[in-house]
Amino acid sequence: MAKNEQQGNLNFEISAHVVRQLGEELVTDEITAVMELIKNAYDADADWVKVSIHTDELDNRVEIQDNGFGMNYLDIKNGWLFISMSSKKSMKDELKVTPKGRAPLGEKGLGRLSTQKLGYQMQMITGKVDELIWHNISFNWEDFNENTELSTVKVDYSTSPKTEKEKGTTLIIRNLRNRTIWQKKELDRFRAELSQLIFPFKEKRPFNVYLSVDNSSLDLDEINENLRKAAIGKFSFSFDRNNFNIKGQIRLSKLVGNERERYIRLIQPDNGAHFFNFLSDSHNNKKYFIPNLEYTNGKEGWFVKFSIDLDWQTSFADKAMVYNEFEDKLEPANPGAFTGEIDEYNLKDGNDIQGAFERFSEYKELVKNQTGVRVFRDGFGLKPFGFNQNDWLQLNKGQTSGGSFYGLRPQNVIGYVLISTYENINLKEKTDREGFIDSPYSRNFFQLISKAVTEINRVCENIRRSYNDYQKKFAEEKGGIKSIKDSGNRLREATKIANKVDDKLQRLNEEFNQTSIKMKSEVVRIVNNPLFANESETTVLPILKEAESVLNRGAQLLKDINELLPLAKQLQSDADYLLPQIEGLEDQLTQFSELAGLGLLAEYLTHELYNILDRISGQTDQLVKKMKDFNNVDVAFLIYIEQVKGFTKNIRNQINHLAPSLKFNREQKQEIKVSYFVKDLKTYFENKFSVQGILFNINIKQDFIVRMNEGKLTQVFDNLLLNSEYWLRERQKIESGFNGLITIEVDDPLVRIYDNGFGVSKDVESSIFQPFVTTKPLSIGRGLGLFNAQQIIESHGGEIYLLPQRNSFDKRYIFQINFNSINK
Repeated sequence: MAKNEQQGNLNFEISAHVVRQLGEELVTDEITAVMELIKNAYDADADWVKVSIHTDELDNRVEIQDNGFGMNYLDIKNGWLFISMSSKKSMKDELKVTPKGRAPLGEKGLGRLSTQKLGYQMQMITGKVDELIWHNISFNWEDFNENTELSTVKVDYSTSPKTEKEKGTTLIIRNLRNRTIWQKKELDRFRAELSQLIFPFKEKRPFNVYLSVDNSSLDLDEINENLRKAAIGKFSFSFDRNNFNIKGQIRLSKLVGNERERYIRLIQPDNGAHFFNFLSDSHNNKKYFIPNLEYTNGKEGWFVKFSIDLDWQTSFADKAMVYNEFEDKLEPANPGAFTGEIDEYNLKDGNDIQGAFERFSEYKELVKNQTGVRVFRDGFGLKPFGFNQNDWLQLNKGQTSGGSFYGLRPQNVIGYVLISTYENINLKEKTDREGFIDSPYSRNFFQLISKAVTEINRVCENIRRSYNDYQKKFAEEKGGIKSIKDSGNRLREATKIANKVDDKLQRLNEEFNQTSIKMKSEVVRIVNNPLFANESETTVLPILKEAESVLNRGAQLLKDINELLPLAKQLQSDADYLLPQIEGLEDQLTQFSELAGLGLLAEYLTHELYNILDRISGQTDQLVKKMKDFNNVDVAFLIYIEQVKGFTKNIRNQINHLAPSLKFNREQKQEIKVSYFVKDLKTYFENKFSVQGILFNINIKQDFIVRMNEGKLTQVFDNLLLNSEYWLRERQKIESGFNGLITIEVDDPLVRIYDNGFGVSKDVESSIFQPFVTTKPLSIGRGLGLFNAQQIIESHGGEIYLLPQRNSFDKRYIFQINFNSINK
């Protein structure tokens, strides 16, 4: 190389392809791309933005037009075409707002990069007030390739005339990358997702968004006043940086639940006034008494309202802290002021929404399209909160399967949390716009929201439990009932009386029939032969006719009594059947309570074990570092250190297998490829079973994907596999040299699990999925594993059952799970 070729300054160049890579990483999908462009219109102080989609084969394009303040030539050259350059960032740094008082939402220049997610050919037409020209630029994203320097990418520029008052920006993206997303079902999904990301309460929207496809307007779902009036519960919360206020009001119709007859009998006559007296009585309702509850007298259908005030400094013990460098101290990380509202809806009963909607189905569809609690920053939704059924508030974990009155449930609520750019400046979004960056500020924000949900559910749950106690008390007062045993005794006593009455009633029936026949005969004789009747008979005739009528009614009454008597005589048998069942249920509830306590203890111990293992690992690593400074370290010591590392690793693997099933992890749903899942299970259990002579066989006939929580799915398979392990070991005790084999077959949408053990005992094969049914010793099994497995699978719409096929021991042995409603 010549000497002069090595002289001069060196500098970096950048491939144009890097810009495309940035767009691919930062803009995850089409809905995110469109939302970023809508936000740009908002930042430009637009009153409206129009999103127009054209699907013509020869001219497919997306147009996004707004009436914002637009750009001039210098804005385009020094801003829009300057990658990663954005005046919005400096505005945010200085807490500035637009002329309409808006804090800018964008800062990373994602808008311009978003267009490449939609199509290849990009055109922009923009202009400002007081200018007489439109600025027209265009380029092709396909020119941004690896062999092209960014500065050499061709950008066409031209102008066209406009009036002085015209302003705004129009983006036209042609040659769409994914045309299927703008068609039929995919287009419906896009419209629904766009609706979710724009603030749904029309009166509070920051500006209007219009959507059209092939010149036909599509309405974005809105929460109108009629829908809000149909809510059976309205709850709100607000944080002003110091105080946290939670309010709520509950309709009488929320008490209907699944038992309208009970509601009509106990609540409707006085609009719940008597129940409210019980509810707010700390003496009679000691367990579930709710202080500061206000009765609304049934006005506009409302039952009660409440308000809870909490001081942030004193009522929240575990606040995340940040360092204040000016005061040189740690202080709570204040997320900033925010507000929120949650409306709850009844999707089972349309009796209380008549008049507001033409059809109950219309009402349900509106709720379904907007269901979830979403977070909005300056009117724009933040993913993933409440988006596509994301249950970030973990409302599912408080959902129960019994009772008629519930707390908040994810499929029955519509709500929002409002934050703003500057007030909540420390709640920073991730680069890909998928949630907040984890920080002390975001953790405290979530803690406050979680507290609101907890308090709302506490009030709802206490009302439900009080309502159940009130019904019991009402029945006791009206019927003089003292206990279940007392009710049973009364049923048996009724049977005794019925048995005594039975013989007497038979004799009375005979006498009554004979008398009735004589009476009718005499009346007929006098009526048919009036000339032969004497004066006294003629006088008594009206009385005889009336007596005949009474006898006829008496005959009908005796007939009814005859039908009722066998039922009354059966009451003792009913009591003999029901009372043991009730006692059994009470015993089961006690056992469930014990298990709930064990579950909480397991969760606590798991959390503590993680901390202990972290400390052991950290201290071991520190010790190893110190030992490097010493010569001639004893080999036995080094071996011991490796054993400690191996021990902590194995324990952590065991805990990691358990952790997904614990409460704090079990609500998130994932898409799970079944073949990968069962192979991971095989690896885990083979290590566990290898010393016990138990092998695994995995047979993948037709693979598929299920969408559910991995921890819950693990629970289901664990219960089945641990059952197999137990019974295979039992056979090994009897048959020396026996090798156990567990087989898992995957055949979309079915999974079959079986082993070569003895099979399911015939005594329990028809009740194997009922709680506390087991043939294991009580010291080993409670009979809840298969019950829990069935509850989990059925709660997701699937099925689990024991197939009728029998093994060589003439016992059923194949468990089959049908994921038909869960698979993707």
